[in-house]
Amino acid sequence: MKRSPSQAARPRYAVVAQTLIDDILSGRYAVGTALPTEHALCKQFDISRHTAREAIRRLQALGLVTRRAGVGTIVHTDHIAQRYMQVGDTVADLYQYAQDMAINVLDVSDIEADDDTATLLGCPEGQTWARLQGLRGMDPDALPMALTDVYIAQDYRGVLGDIEGSGLPIWSLIEARYGVIPSEVRQQITAVTLGHDDAVKLRATPGESALRITRHYLSDPTGTYEVAINLYPAGRFSYSNTLRIDPTAPLP
Repeated sequence: MKRSPSQAARPRYAVVAQTLIDDILSGRYAVGTALPTEHALCKQFDISRHTAREAIRRLQALGLVTRRAGVGTIVHTDHIAQRYMQVGDTVADLYQYAQDMAINVLDVSDIEADDDTATLLGCPEGQTWARLQGLRGMDPDALPMALTDVYIAQDYRGVLGDIEGSGLPIWSLIEARYGVIPSEVRQQITAVTLGHDDAVKLRATPGESALRITRHYLSDPTGTYEVAINLYPAGRFSYSNTLRIDPTAPLP
């Protein structure tokens, strides 16, 4: 299986999963029929059994297939539920997320960091930052997947005009315009409940469980120059990554 340049930047199991998703949605594998066995997938895509299992796991998370002992992997539906699963093994996967989850900008403003915001941004209190708020989703007519708040250092606020419709991560747009390259991305995932205002924007229920993912983008010697906060109502998003064990590493 020859991979395109865009596929080469993604985990192999994500590429295989996307091919199988396309085959299901196109009707090649009809509802109620079985997908190829793991052995057949390994031969078709020249992958390991571990990679084949990871690809099938992604289809399961999307609700497209079920696995039955002694029967195999059965196509459950040819419609993807309104939720999104992000595969997060590398920074390159953030490109795919930006392409899949278009942003509808709600508001752009300049803010002076108060005590809480300064703590979040790691900047002096009173420092000016640009702030963008928007809704992310795969379909403009469907429920939004996330409410996004992005803080951008004032020196790079000119990138705000490049964001909507670009299909690129904001940090990538900053790199293209200003030459600032992230040396580190710090990510924090937190379980929260939705406040009234956020729930209204997301067409969700106040008090509903949600997932908040906060990413700090840092560059040497600039430090933090972008902070992105994505708020996902329960059931609309899942995050998947793979932790690989180094057999040569000493045990604690």
